[in-house]
Amino acid sequence: MTYSILKSLHIIFFTTWMAGLFYLPRLFVYHSSCKIKSDKYNTFTIMEKKLLRFIMNPSMFLTWFLGITLALLNNYFLTTWLIIKIILVALMSCFHMYCAKIKTDFEGYKNRKKESFFRIINEIPTVLFVLVVLLVVFKPFD
Repeated sequence: MTYSILKSLHIIFFTTWMAGLFYLPRLFVYHSSCKIKSDKYNTFTIMEKKLLRFIMNPSMFLTWFLGITLALLNNYFLTTWLIIKIILVALMSCFHMYCAKIKTDFEGYKNRKKESFFRIINEIPTVLFVLVVLLVVFKPFD
């Protein structure tokens, strides 16, 4: 029962983290086309800040915590698929931190990136998400 609760919570927090990783770069697409210091620009700044602070950051932390807990309970740490998954989730975490830096750039009116850049990086979490799900479902290499 406890294991099922932990696994359910891991899936819930991974899902909310991914929702944020899908949505935040999309916000950057629209934010980058706004006139600086306009009401619209400031609204995007607030949305991005709240998304990171209240949804994405706690979800990332809890995803990691619960994932490591589940791996320890299952004694999965010596499996190749899990090592690859951890690497992919680490890359996802790096992308998360990069998005936090972009958010800070927008807050300080320092963004120099174009809308097209944000449209491209918007695909990064999707690729990582697909690879993680395939690893978890098929557990290859073991």
